[in-house]
Amino acid sequence: MIITYYWPPSGGSGVQRWLHFSRYLAQLGWEPIIYTPENAEAPIVDESLLDEFTDSVHVIKYPIWEPFDAYKALTGKKGKKLQTGFLNEGGKQDNKWIQKIALWLRANLFIPDAKKFWIKPSIQHLSNFLKDHPVDIIVSTGPPHTTHLIALGLKRATGIPWLADFRDPWTNIDWFDKLPMTFLAKRKHRNLEQSVLREATGITCVSRTWTKEFEDLANRPVKLITNGFAPKDFQHFNKKVDEHFTVLHTGSLNADRNPTIFWAFLAQEISQNEFLKEKLKIQLVGAVDISVVQSIESCGLRPYLDQRPFIPHQEVIELMSSCSLLLMPLNNVKNQQGIIPGKLFEYLASNQAILAIGPKTGDSAQILQEQSNTLVIDFDESPTWSQLQALCEGKIDRSETLQKYSRQELAKEMSDYLTDLILESSK
Repeated sequence: MIITYYWPPSGGSGVQRWLHFSRYLAQLGWEPIIYTPENAEAPIVDESLLDEFTDSVHVIKYPIWEPFDAYKALTGKKGKKLQTGFLNEGGKQDNKWIQKIALWLRANLFIPDAKKFWIKPSIQHLSNFLKDHPVDIIVSTGPPHTTHLIALGLKRATGIPWLADFRDPWTNIDWFDKLPMTFLAKRKHRNLEQSVLREATGITCVSRTWTKEFEDLANRPVKLITNGFAPKDFQHFNKKVDEHFTVLHTGSLNADRNPTIFWAFLAQEISQNEFLKEKLKIQLVGAVDISVVQSIESCGLRPYLDQRPFIPHQEVIELMSSCSLLLMPLNNVKNQQGIIPGKLFEYLASNQAILAIGPKTGDSAQILQEQSNTLVIDFDESPTWSQLQALCEGKIDRSETLQKYSRQELAKEMSDYLTDLILESSK
């Protein structure tokens, strides 16, 4: 049983990991049962992901109540989607005191997150379900960390082995200290986190640095299983020639990822580079913070900007495979070393040049530096035009070096680990 908040038709990065794992685990002989909300607040809807289902995946949906309608009414965002990682969405705030009150309530009343009202009903519903439909192991994947607390309740009630899968840190997440939390709220988060880390049969995480951080917090081993890519996603379309020099970024681009020095570099370069002046296109696909657009405009690059709020995942793959340069700025925050965006592996699989902006000793840099036609520069560093030209030269083929990050291979790793946890619990 896989407990996940994100499931199609929800789109975005949160859904990809276990959407693919469930499919490939089914091929390896498992029978995945997905437990997910019936009416989730999905910042992105991608109906095309419904095609990823297999007959072997059974989905159970149960209603959830979330306070987002009240939050959006209070903050003037009624009718809008709330983007994960955007603490103050929307730029100019006419009612800052209302924003502050709403954020304080969000930080101190909804622990571990705004999905908390799903915990008790889910434990009761699934406890009854499991009496007639026994499973070998339960998996919870977070954030939101509400999923882990549902699994914790089930583990206590049933004794069924449980894997807690962390796609992001909990109390070590970069925005944790930005929230106006009281001492008591922070202590509650840490106590809940410790309960999960202590009582889970096994723990997985997606990056080397975060795995080590969780090991330090839990005082026990944590299994590293990264995100990856699905080779089949790159096999069903014709790769187009880029008629421009398209710099593409896909996914959320919040204020912490705004590559201001890179925009300034492009502005300087087009003043002396006729080719770039004529051919440049800056393509941003996904949720973009207003500060990013303002930075682009302040550099005089607005005429080159092609901004698209959302397109289906398969169309994103086609854009990735048909641009000149993929841009991957990381969050300039305290836990930057462990950040590996899920899109990194799809960027690599697209066989295009990649410019990453972030720590050169970080986990993303380590993966990128194993591959051809990639460049990692630090947050305060600017590339040169000759470096970008060199990146984009020649045919790129990473098929052999990327094999270990294919979702099929990672699913085998996950399958072996799940089996070990079941055997460990039966002793």
